[in-house]
Amino acid sequence: MNKLGNFLSELAINPQQQLAFARDNNASAAIAKLGLSKEEQTAVESKSNAKIAAIFASENTPLAILCADPNPEDPYPDPDPQEPPEEPSE
Repeated sequence: MNKLGNFLSELAINPQQQLAFARDNNASAAIAKLGLSKEEQTAVESKSNAKIAAIFASENTPLAILCADPNPEDPYPDPDPQEPPEEPSE
């Protein structure tokens, strides 16, 4: 899925690649060079948002993993509160 995500990200930000992909009558040859799985190739060739989204829906993405609580034993809310300042000694 990482290759598919990279391909779609590049396609989203590169207008020249968008035009080339939209005009390419032989898009399957270009997609095959990317090393995508048959399922990914079929979804991209269909240009169906639902088919492409279904591929991503079946897997955990790194962002979802990073959003988990890194330390469940930590009693403080995140971010941890700051320590109160020490009172000056006289």
